[in-house]
Amino acid sequence: MAGFAIHLDENVGPPCTHAMVIGVGKYPHLAGGETPTANSDGMRQLSSPPLSARAFATWLLAEYDGPQKPLGSLALLLSEDAPVPFMNPRTGTAHDVEFANIDNIFEAVKEWNARGQSHDDNRLIFYFCGHGVSQGDDMALLASDVFADKDNPLNGALNFKELMNGLKKCRAGQQVFFVDACRANSDVLIEQAGNFAGRVPLAAGTRPTGFVRRLHIPYYATLDGERSHARPGQVSLFTEALLKSLAGPGSDNTEGDWRVITSRLHEAIDHFMKQPQFAGAIAGVQVPTVGEMPVFDLHQLREVPIVPVYVGCSPPHDNAAAEFTCRQPGRADLRRTAADTDGENPDSEWSLELAFGLYEVEAKVSAQDVRTRSIEARPPFRRIGLVKP
Repeated sequence: MAGFAIHLDENVGPPCTHAMVIGVGKYPHLAGGETPTANSDGMRQLSSPPLSARAFATWLLAEYDGPQKPLGSLALLLSEDAPVPFMNPRTGTAHDVEFANIDNIFEAVKEWNARGQSHDDNRLIFYFCGHGVSQGDDMALLASDVFADKDNPLNGALNFKELMNGLKKCRAGQQVFFVDACRANSDVLIEQAGNFAGRVPLAAGTRPTGFVRRLHIPYYATLDGERSHARPGQVSLFTEALLKSLAGPGSDNTEGDWRVITSRLHEAIDHFMKQPQFAGAIAGVQVPTVGEMPVFDLHQLREVPIVPVYVGCSPPHDNAAAEFTCRQPGRADLRRTAADTDGENPDSEWSLELAFGLYEVEAKVSAQDVRTRSIEARPPFRRIGLVKP
């Protein structure tokens, strides 16, 4: 493979899609690392980012479908406690993955940008999961070797704002960024750096005359000034919501086939992160946001979408006693009995994931109280309240 790419298909495009995926969990100079700095401002090792980056890279290789912009390349960089090869789901080939230190990220960005330069209709996809810090509009994405430079610890970080500014000069007309990181301030880093910094691989500038208009969207895991929530040993909350949304809730069929649309994708991610059935105790605590929102197709589904459906009784206190059933001709019934009720939240709805289509849902509260309704499961989600007739 050329450079940092674990996937490079020279038989597609241009135009095509060029992706760069980074997951940083092992930080030698943060608390818990081999040579921790005296004050890391509470930042520690993370187990979720490498798993999250692997999951997103796997989705790109196994599921991503851009009919006019097929996947041309994928660069993957990881920093993890116990490195293992990445298995390409397309080829079954195992790839050693480059370490996500700032020098490698710096060079990988240059390669990625150069590939994007090949055609106006190229699409760039950038994904980062790891520690991040922000100050106003500035944001630094922390590489594995943050704090290695004691005089300026942010020399081990990527300046995300300047990355986006530098990509104004890249010919690729569509540029999509997924930033799964905290956006809170770090007085320690800012004070030690003297000002907000971070490495800048691409010089900023105006978009050259003659290039197509740039449509760029940064999706952030959380609001400016707030923290994101990792889940030890699991894919992060934001990335799981992203992957679920790409499976259908972020899609529409206004053009006849099912396509994930940039605006609908954000709506779906936001929906999942508000749901206790998905996010648990931190539902609604972490609010995903976007920096810009041009609307265009991002991904075409190969199958019908999978849709989150929530079935409950009205009033909700009837949920604890109800036996719920979901029926569709030709398929086995789905059921939730009273014994399956959440003991900590007995009034909660029944949460389902259904393929797009027509269904009949039923709540049997008692022999005399049976409530039914026909529904269509379609994106982004359906919430059904069954009322006593």
